[in-house]
Amino acid sequence: MPRSRSVTSITCQNPACRFFLIEEGKDLTKNGKNSAGNQQYFCHHCQTYFVETKNTPYYHSRLDRSEVERICRHAPEKISMRGVARVTGHHRDTISRYYRLLGEHAERLTDHILHPIAPGRIELDELWTFIHKKNKHCVGVNDRNHGDRWVYTAIRSNSRLFLAHFGGKRTETTCALALDLMFTRLQLPTPSARIIVATDGNAQYVEALARLYCEPCIDYGQVIKHREGNRLVGVSRVNIRGNPAVEAISTSNVEGYNNKIRQRLSRFGRRTAAFSKRIVACIAALNVFQFVSNFVEGKGGETPAMKEGITDHVWTWQEFLTYHIQL
Repeated sequence: MPRSRSVTSITCQNPACRFFLIEEGKDLTKNGKNSAGNQQYFCHHCQTYFVETKNTPYYHSRLDRSEVERICRHAPEKISMRGVARVTGHHRDTISRYYRLLGEHAERLTDHILHPIAPGRIELDELWTFIHKKNKHCVGVNDRNHGDRWVYTAIRSNSRLFLAHFGGKRTETTCALALDLMFTRLQLPTPSARIIVATDGNAQYVEALARLYCEPCIDYGQVIKHREGNRLVGVSRVNIRGNPAVEAISTSNVEGYNNKIRQRLSRFGRRTAAFSKRIVACIAALNVFQFVSNFVEGKGGETPAMKEGITDHVWTWQEFLTYHIQL
């Protein structure tokens, strides 16, 4: 009598398979281990073999898993890739490759796990950085991917959940795309469960929010900072839409969070030699920081994702690096 199949937590990792990433109805069997010691699987639907590291940063890795984790742990810390190379003894191109793979992995998991969250207090702000060189050194169309880059960030006020980020030139289009991403990760508000939004005085938010949310479902206010030269002389709070409470019109949490990003990621420092040379590296760094901040790190043993009810435990780095998406 043939032995019954053991339960597998992985799904088919072949994009051409009709059961790609789908748990229900999958038909997989273990098929030994490859030369690197990774478990191999066979999908009976698409007749394809794949290893357990497929679609993770470990895939096609020639380094031991402990070394890969050691490299990846440096990604959300304030240390340059050359510094990580000196600490770990691996070439900077190897460090760069794993950072890119980790960023792609973090982006996929964030898109999958951050399912629609209940509306509540959201704070929006912009974070400045630059790619390769600053605007004053950019000349002509050849520099369109270089220069100043503004990252629009969205933070949940109560839980400090890093909800969304999107970067580009400081234009209405970039702002709209950032809010579109935030919109997909929130449940639709209702008159009885409104979304409460606070921003600075950037006028780009007014039109973008009006396009996404109708008047009865949003309370929106702006924090206007008055300056004389470089000196802050006053702060006023203005109702833009709805009727937000005065205490709800605050961007202190998102501004503090953006400062945390500057403190943790060297490439976002205002004066730094560890600036981003390519856009893809900048995006990958923020994707990793977002996931680690939401799921791996937290105060008092509770992460922002736990506060929002998205997960029930603090993720380990091993779980982060080996997690497979299941639909």
